[in-house]
Amino acid sequence: MLSAIADRAGVRVTPRNEAYYRRIAEKALAVAGVVEPPVSIPDIIASLGIPIVPVNLPQFFTAAIIAEDGVPVMVSNFAKPEHERRRALAHMLGHVLLLQEDPQIGYPRQTTDHAEADIIAHELTMPMLMVLEQSRLWFNDYRYLSRLFAVGEGAMLERMRELGIVENQQPVRWDY
Repeated sequence: MLSAIADRAGVRVTPRNEAYYRRIAEKALAVAGVVEPPVSIPDIIASLGIPIVPVNLPQFFTAAIIAEDGVPVMVSNFAKPEHERRRALAHMLGHVLLLQEDPQIGYPRQTTDHAEADIIAHELTMPMLMVLEQSRLWFNDYRYLSRLFAVGEGAMLERMRELGIVENQQPVRWDY
């Protein structure tokens, strides 16, 4: 119904599904020139002119985007393990990329649903094409790939399951 109204009005409506959010991440990776793992999330953030301020805070705090004189600043708790900080920075970068794609959406301050930023962060830290390529090179060794992509072993194994590289019962499959 909405698409029919938009077509008559001459407005192009882009469906907001997982593929849409993955394309946003792929575009950011292409602009940053990232072609192999690990993806440097801080470098992509720096290329956008957003500073990352390291702080030492209690364990319940991981990261946040704050406005400093109208400019976004990312605050990251360096008391957290590196993989948690990296995941949080990728999530916040997802919010920034969403805002760049559609400035009217704003930051989701009043909601706990951040699924869109999570999809983008997931694709930024473990890009589908890179995971597929590297899993072929390294015989689907999720432990090695987790270190290569700077993510936890569980996260890499789950990503490989999502992509159909490994099955639920067999975490490592050797292809000869």
